[in-house]
Amino acid sequence: MKNQREIAFRGWLIFSAFVILGFAVFGRILWIQSAEHDQWKAIGERFESSVRSIEPSRGQIYASNGSVLATSVPVYEVRWDSKSEAIQWDQFDRDLDSLCLGLSTILRDRSASEYRNVLRAGRNGGRRNVLIARRATYLQQKELAKLPFVRRGRFKSGFTFARNEVRRRPFGDLAGRTVGIDREENRVGLEGSWNESLAGVTGKQLQRRISGGDWMPVSDDYIVEPQAGLDVISTIDMHLQDVASRALERQLLEHNAAWGTVILMEVATGKVRAMSNLTRDGNGDGAQPPRYYESYNHAIGTAVEPGSTFKLASLMAAMEAGGINPEEDVDTGNGVVSFHGRKMSDSNADQGGHGALNLEEIFALSSNVGTALTVKKAFEERPQVFLDALNRMGVSDPTGVRLNGESQPQVYKKAGEDRWSKISLTQMAIGYELTQTPLQTLTFFNAVANNGTLVRPLLVESTEYNGQPVARFDTEVIRKNICSSNTLETCQRMLARVADPEGNGTAQYIFAQSPYRVAGKTGTARIAGPQGYDGRYRASFAGYFPAENPRYSCIVVIADTQSGAYYGSTIACPVFRDVANKVYATDPTFHHTTTGPLAKAPHLPGSKDGAKAELIALYDAFGLPFSTEGESDWVSVETSSDQAALTERSFEPNSVPDVRGMGLRDALYLLENAGLTVKSDGAGTVRRQSIRPGTALRSRQIITLELS
Repeated sequence: MKNQREIAFRGWLIFSAFVILGFAVFGRILWIQSAEHDQWKAIGERFESSVRSIEPSRGQIYASNGSVLATSVPVYEVRWDSKSEAIQWDQFDRDLDSLCLGLSTILRDRSASEYRNVLRAGRNGGRRNVLIARRATYLQQKELAKLPFVRRGRFKSGFTFARNEVRRRPFGDLAGRTVGIDREENRVGLEGSWNESLAGVTGKQLQRRISGGDWMPVSDDYIVEPQAGLDVISTIDMHLQDVASRALERQLLEHNAAWGTVILMEVATGKVRAMSNLTRDGNGDGAQPPRYYESYNHAIGTAVEPGSTFKLASLMAAMEAGGINPEEDVDTGNGVVSFHGRKMSDSNADQGGHGALNLEEIFALSSNVGTALTVKKAFEERPQVFLDALNRMGVSDPTGVRLNGESQPQVYKKAGEDRWSKISLTQMAIGYELTQTPLQTLTFFNAVANNGTLVRPLLVESTEYNGQPVARFDTEVIRKNICSSNTLETCQRMLARVADPEGNGTAQYIFAQSPYRVAGKTGTARIAGPQGYDGRYRASFAGYFPAENPRYSCIVVIADTQSGAYYGSTIACPVFRDVANKVYATDPTFHHTTTGPLAKAPHLPGSKDGAKAELIALYDAFGLPFSTEGESDWVSVETSSDQAALTERSFEPNSVPDVRGMGLRDALYLLENAGLTVKSDGAGTVRRQSIRPGTALRSRQIITLELS
């Protein structure tokens, strides 16, 4: 009996607990429906609707002459929603055969019967997200939108087109690390440094969740209209870039070097006209030469011991702050000297050395001993004065070029800091125990050419939107004078003597046949490895031309040759000469031109063939008369004295477009959207294309364009 009472009591307790729990749940429901109603409603609405981001069109990057360096090509993801509320299924059944035939003809990846099965399976299964094409081109998308049933629109057909963009560099690897790469996780070069301008403004659009868990736009209207990015106009001249890259590659191949860089800069403006960076892929085995490609921007990112090119700064400091008279002789003896137990020698020490030399002779012959003794005499008792002088001259700071990845120069700021030792002063004098990038070295040489004015290297001239200027970037002066006029004149004479064909400088023979004079300095620096200097060298030459009226400065650095040759005069100088020769030959400002009356027949400016809308906008903007006919988006242009005639230009579907007469931008747009891989040679207007226009399109075709 007792046990029965206990069981009954426990049962009553359990029942009471469930009753209390039920009242608690009911009370919570009432509380949610009343006090927390608005809060939970808002949460529910968030799950039913949201705002999606619409990526804008990324701006393009141009060369200084208008050549396209980087552009975005649109691709479309095509899907079908079989549960779209406005679909009329009787119309679907009538159009199905022609629709599937059209899909097969345009996309060329499945047969009409296969597409019929895909659409029927989607309909029968009530699927809301049937993938039709993942990367349809622009031209394919336009043709798809015209197909039966699809042309009824998004809601009545269920077909949607989601636009994405793919970045392309028409010139391939040429200036590849300067132009850069557009990747979310790793943007480099101009793509990274100017991403804020190129990216544009992201649009916002309201979307709602539909059955099946998919999202659909509420309407075609935007909460925030997407705004295309700005175009970036660089200072790079692709003609000179090609010249620099080819000259560098030839020398790298001949000597099987690890890497090399060339930078060409306008003296007065600091505009970088060419920046080539090539790195060896593999070592080459004799039978198979190594391949060189742009894998890293050594020009701004590789800070190394510059070697003898730094002697310009060392001797400038000695004259400017050390009280050294450039006319006084320095006894270099037999070309060998010891500083606190560290031996230093000249290149001709085995021949007895140079003996007594003045400052210009020390520089022209690149005497290590003479340079170190000069700096020691001026600053041995006050090394901080030497470091302060270098800092005032600008060699201790980065250039501040607007290109991500510039390395910080490593130059002592305080005597006695870090690894400073008794030999640091004399080692710095000849370009060791400090590091600079090639661009930092060139910027200093450019200042000497620019009558002492140090300017910041410039890689972007302006930004534009729809062809209209947004911002312009002018030359920026970092330091008005890096030294006194007397010191500057001496340094200019020193640099000119190095490459004087009638002198005895280290580069005297290299420029003997040039129709212009060069001023510069050779450099041959040992390369430090984990165990110290290991017999590898970096060759360099930095300078400017013409020496008497400098227009361009240039630096060449080539590292770790395997041919046995390693001096700056034999490795780097020939590349400098090849680049300078081409610049001199092709720049009309170097040459005398005759002036006189020219025929003055009135004529409108000519134009390349291309996109109709852009041409019309251009003619309207300049108030130029034109006529047009036809409905095509593409036109040919004939220009007379009276007007420009825009004639319709059409293309056969599923065939190679005729892009002759177009600029590279429009040609690239048409061909890549047709599914072709494009290679180009030259600049200007397309004169030839490797595949005949009208040829049937095939997958993975490569077409080469010749421009002039």
